[in-house]
Amino acid sequence: MPVRLNTLVGVSAEKLDEVGVFNSFIDMDSNFHVDPSLLNSLNIPEFENAREKFDDHFRKVMKLLKISQDKNDKFYAEAVKKLKFKEIPYISLGFSSEGNHGGGIGIHFARQLAETGKIIVDAGFEDPQIFELIGLFEEGIGSDRISDMTISIIYDNIVRYTERLTKELHIKSTRFKYSGEEIFLPKNEYNDGKPIMFLPRDLLRRIPIADSWHDISSVEGYNEELRERTNTIVGGSWKKYIKSRSKRSLKDELLSNKELLKHLLEVYEIKPRKPYDFKNDPFNEFKWIELANKAVEENAINLRKYNPVTPENILEVIKVICFQLKSLIEDNGWWEFLYDSDGTQRNERYVQKLLYGVADTYCRANNVDLSREPNAGSGPVDFKLSRGYDAKVNLEVKLSTNNNLLHGFEKQLPIYNKAEKSHHSVYLIIMTKNNRIKVNKVLTKARISRAAGLKTPSVIVIDGRKKLSASKRKS
Repeated sequence: MPVRLNTLVGVSAEKLDEVGVFNSFIDMDSNFHVDPSLLNSLNIPEFENAREKFDDHFRKVMKLLKISQDKNDKFYAEAVKKLKFKEIPYISLGFSSEGNHGGGIGIHFARQLAETGKIIVDAGFEDPQIFELIGLFEEGIGSDRISDMTISIIYDNIVRYTERLTKELHIKSTRFKYSGEEIFLPKNEYNDGKPIMFLPRDLLRRIPIADSWHDISSVEGYNEELRERTNTIVGGSWKKYIKSRSKRSLKDELLSNKELLKHLLEVYEIKPRKPYDFKNDPFNEFKWIELANKAVEENAINLRKYNPVTPENILEVIKVICFQLKSLIEDNGWWEFLYDSDGTQRNERYVQKLLYGVADTYCRANNVDLSREPNAGSGPVDFKLSRGYDAKVNLEVKLSTNNNLLHGFEKQLPIYNKAEKSHHSVYLIIMTKNNRIKVNKVLTKARISRAAGLKTPSVIVIDGRKKLSASKRKS
C-alpha cells in the first residue's frame, strides 16, 4: 500500500487525524489545495493572524497599484514584485522523489495579475478578496497557483504549526535553520532529508471556491435576492451566463462592468466555506485503500511463484492481478464500487488508484517485489510497474466512456513504450456503459497489429456495468 505521511513521521494515522493534520500520500499527487477562503474559520493558534496577513499582503499590492501612474514607475514594479510567489517545497500535499513543489507564480503571471489589479483598483475596488477570485477569470491561474500563493503568504504560520505538533506528538525531529533561528521539524528521508511541513485539513478543499464557478452559481439556489439581482445584471443565472464564455471573455466583461464585478464579490462573500469532508470522503479520495486491503483479506491469490519478478514473468504477474480485479468486479459485486451512492460513475482517476492499491496489496501480501514508479498517474501513462530497470510494464487504465479510448491505444502507449524502453504494456478497459462498439474497435486494432508482427499492448476488458442486485436478478 502506498506510504502515507503518518508512516513517514512515525506516528499512527489516528494520531494525525486526531490533531487534524492532512495525512497525504508519498509519491502520489493530491487533489487537494489550500483555499484562502477557509482562513476565515480556521481555529488553530498558529493561524490566528493568517487571514489578516493574506488580506494585508494584497491591500499593499492594491495601494501600490492605486498610486502608480505608469507601468514603468517604481510603485508598479513593487506591486509586480509582491505578486511573484516562489514554488513552495516541503508542504505535505503529496511528495515525489524530486520534491513536491507547486507551480508558483513567476514574472509572467505576476505582470498579468498586476495589469488586472490595476484595472480593478482604478474602477474603485480595493477589496483584497478579489485576489482569491482571480482563478475564476485569469488565464493560467488555477487552484494550484492560488494554493501556492496562499501557502507562500502564510508559510511562517505553517512552520510554527508543524514545529508545535512535532513536539506534541513526540515525532523525531531534525534541527533546521529558518529565518535566522534554529527550529526542529520532521525530516523527509524520501526527499534528500528536507523538512516536512504539516497542513491542517481544515484548510483544504478539492477545488477552492475561488476556482469554481459552480460554487459561485450555487449560491443562487438558496438566496432569492441574489438570484433576482443576477437575473437583472446578466439576464439569467451565473451558470448559464458563464457556460459559453471563456476565461478571457469573462475577464473582459467583469473588468468593464462595475456592477457585475461588485455582484460577484457580494455572492462570493456569502458563500459558505467548508473544507473537504475527510471523514465521509464523498469523492472517494481514500476509500480505494480500504477496498485494496479487503481484496487481500477476502480474496487471496498466490503470487509467490513469481518471486523474483523478471523480464520474462513480469507481464504474467500484471495480468494475474488485472484478471483478479476483473473477477472481483464481475463476479464478486465490486462493480458497485465504480459508482457513487446516487449511481453516478466514478472518475477514471479513482479506478486507477483502486487498481494500483489492489496490485500493491497483493504483491506485498505475497512478498513479491513489484513497484509503481514515482509520479505515476501524472503523465501520458497511468502506471509504470517495474522490478528494477530490466523489467517494466506500462499499464494504461481507461473507462469505456473515455472519448479517447481508441486514441489512447493507438498513440499513447506505443510512444510511451518507446520512450521508457518498456518490455510490455497492458491496456485495461473497464466497461461502465453499453458501448461495446468502442471497445471492439480497440480489440480489432490489437488483433490487426499483432497479425502484422508489431509490438502490441495486451488488451484486457472488464465488464463494470451496473447489475441488478441478487434479489432482483432473474433466475
